[in-house]
Amino acid sequence: MYALGEINRMASALGAPDSTRETAGVIYRRALTDGLVTGRAVESVATAALYAASRMDGVPRSTDEVSAVSRVEQIRVERAYRHVSRELGLEIAPTDPRSFIGRIASDVECTDATEREARRLAGIAVENGVHSGKHPVGIAAGALYAAAKRCDESLRQTDIADATDVSEMTIRNRYPEILAATDTEDE
Repeated sequence: MYALGEINRMASALGAPDSTRETAGVIYRRALTDGLVTGRAVESVATAALYAASRMDGVPRSTDEVSAVSRVEQIRVERAYRHVSRELGLEIAPTDPRSFIGRIASDVECTDATEREARRLAGIAVENGVHSGKHPVGIAAGALYAAAKRCDESLRQTDIADATDVSEMTIRNRYPEILAATDTEDE
């Protein structure tokens, strides 16, 4: 009961839909039944269940966001997530960076044209495998910065980094990769 209460509390703080809450509850109950909670903090498994559910339901949150509303350190959430998803055999596809662009664009208050271009650039990056093995929020941040440059909008790396909780170095590294993939696509 405590874990389900935690899931509801965190889901409310994140604005997660009811379906995601229910999915997280199912994941947690399966983990409990399979003995995956033993030796781990209830809160870390509950947070991992919510993170997994949000990815499965197509409303992904970063581990940073989920950990921020949790009472558990991010590293413990990540470990619990890996353990639970592996042991339960959860079918979770890699997160598409485009799913983060709307939220980031809203936070940095960029134009609609820049947001559309960022989605296009991120899509090309995904098609060309630029995102493989890289944090999807970093790809989204790099795509938004690259789009701002292409649309002649004045967006600073610092502002995007603050909105996404990724480093400016990540943005500096990702946006040239995204532009290079786009240049090969446009040829």
